[in-house]
Amino acid sequence: MRKRVMDYQSQEMIATLNAENECMEIKEEVDEGTQGTVQSLTQPIQTIFDSNQNLKAEVWKEFVSVGVGEDGKKRGCCIHCSRSYIIERLYGTSHLRRHLLHCSKRPESKRGGNDEQVRRKHKSTDVKRALVPKSFRNREEVSNNVSTKRQRSLTSEGKTRSGMLLGLDILDCPICFHALTIPIFQCDNEHLACSSCCSKLRYKCPTCESPVGHKRCSVMESVLESVFVPCRNAKFGCTENVSYGKESTHEKDCSLSQCACPALDCNYTGSYSYIYAHFFDNHCHESNSLSFVCGGSVDVEMNIATEKIVVLCESEKRLLFALQCFNELHGVYVTVRCIAPSTLELGKLAYYLYYSMDGHTLTYTSPEVKMVLKVSFETPQDNFMFVPHSLLHGESLKIKVSIGLKVRVGSS
Repeated sequence: MRKRVMDYQSQEMIATLNAENECMEIKEEVDEGTQGTVQSLTQPIQTIFDSNQNLKAEVWKEFVSVGVGEDGKKRGCCIHCSRSYIIERLYGTSHLRRHLLHCSKRPESKRGGNDEQVRRKHKSTDVKRALVPKSFRNREEVSNNVSTKRQRSLTSEGKTRSGMLLGLDILDCPICFHALTIPIFQCDNEHLACSSCCSKLRYKCPTCESPVGHKRCSVMESVLESVFVPCRNAKFGCTENVSYGKESTHEKDCSLSQCACPALDCNYTGSYSYIYAHFFDNHCHESNSLSFVCGGSVDVEMNIATEKIVVLCESEKRLLFALQCFNELHGVYVTVRCIAPSTLELGKLAYYLYYSMDGHTLTYTSPEVKMVLKVSFETPQDNFMFVPHSLLHGESLKIKVSIGLKVRVGSS
């Protein structure tokens, strides 16, 4: 409805302008009678531009005021041919500019020569602007400026535009509230769900109960791929920007990641090189720590009822290894972990475990020592040796440990 009203207003303005132009053409012959009077003036001509300091357009410099016409509207005549036109502000200056472009008595230097294409271009532009209300012209100019700025910012020097999110919560799964990761799914009503939640909810949207887990949300995936956050170790010197949702993966590999002291009831954290110095200065006197050298072996005795960890200190490489045992229903799980980032250049370290009791021997060679930033007290799912309770001598576990570059140590 609003658009239809605008069309009616434009039509009324066109009709008014046409009527005014017809009146102007009819009066042109009458107004020519004043030409001799204007040209016979011996004093300098005072144009409309000179008499009104509020006017800025150059066109007023070529018209002089001649009073009010029979219709009650202010009139001005061309200083070159003395033709009369309405000069009220409501009517603008487009009709005055059109006249100057075609005025036969105006100097050629001011008209821009005889280039007909230039005249047509100016005429077409002025006619179009005359037919468009001023409010619409302003909107068009603003739109053109915004479009130009947007195009310039996108193409300037090939740089990528960047923005800022006020909160990263919008990038979390609305169901489990964990960071969204690709793939991201949506139901028919565009409710989002991560792949983990889809399977847990049996592929039914908890909001609208529509099927979910079959249609990807490519828009959200594109947004997620374009969001990068600084590494949490930036304050320690890391300059990496990490894709949102993959911070934990990077932190495991970041050489500046902070490691936690493996000693029980100690909350100290620091880089892996500082961790060794901290442990050596504060915990090496404790009974659950031993020193060794990579490539050699060390005998360890643990009470599976009271001891869960023994820290092995490697003095040459200044590394800490955690030997852990987990007493479960059917036996004991034994594993070794290194307290260091996974990207640490140590070569491929492996560990070898040897256990013997009453003529029964158990051995285990790990494919590689697992690097961790913090000791976990959850039962391992891989890289462990299992000792059944039937092969244990009470609550004591005596085991030989060797850690090195794929070195295997025989029993002694």
